[in-house]
Amino acid sequence: MRAFALVGWAVALAGAVPGLWLAWQWQTGALGFVPDEALLHWTGRFALVFLVATLALGPLHIAAQWRPLFAARRPMGLWAFGYGAAHLGIWAALDQAGIAAFIWAEITTMLHLQLGLAALLLLLPLAATSTNAALRALTLRRWSALHLLVWPATLIALSHAWMVARFENPLVVALGALTLAMLVTRVIAGVRQG
Repeated sequence: MRAFALVGWAVALAGAVPGLWLAWQWQTGALGFVPDEALLHWTGRFALVFLVATLALGPLHIAAQWRPLFAARRPMGLWAFGYGAAHLGIWAALDQAGIAAFIWAEITTMLHLQLGLAALLLLLPLAATSTNAALRALTLRRWSALHLLVWPATLIALSHAWMVARFENPLVVALGALTLAMLVTRVIAGVRQG
């Protein structure tokens, strides 16, 4: 049990490092000529990396046969949601100046924004039910079924990032390929078991 707690706390604390680095970059003026845009893109990248890394913990656990790796899932998933929420907040507050009419006009006309918002909304119930109390209240079967939303959320988030970056960002391509490989592996394993 000590290893579980250690892994959980280590990942929870380590997840703050990218945000602290970004805050430092912001404060020191190291984000370039358009710091708002840099903040927006970095928080989106962090959210996507944490989201895909959360999914990768399953295959990694199978390969390593070390159960304490599962303790990293909750904090990594929460950091993915947190950076995604920061991404949305930065876009709304800085890019759109917090003006509701601008925000609404952009969301209703731009598909990549609709996809990003959809991904974050799919992650919201997962973040809200990430406590042990929620697991007990929902029961393991319902909680597990609900948390399968991470797959469509990840695919939609990757689609959002793809529309923004396309081939210009190899990170999006790599994360997309990794997610597709994990999804195909999971489907094949499910078919073999069923």
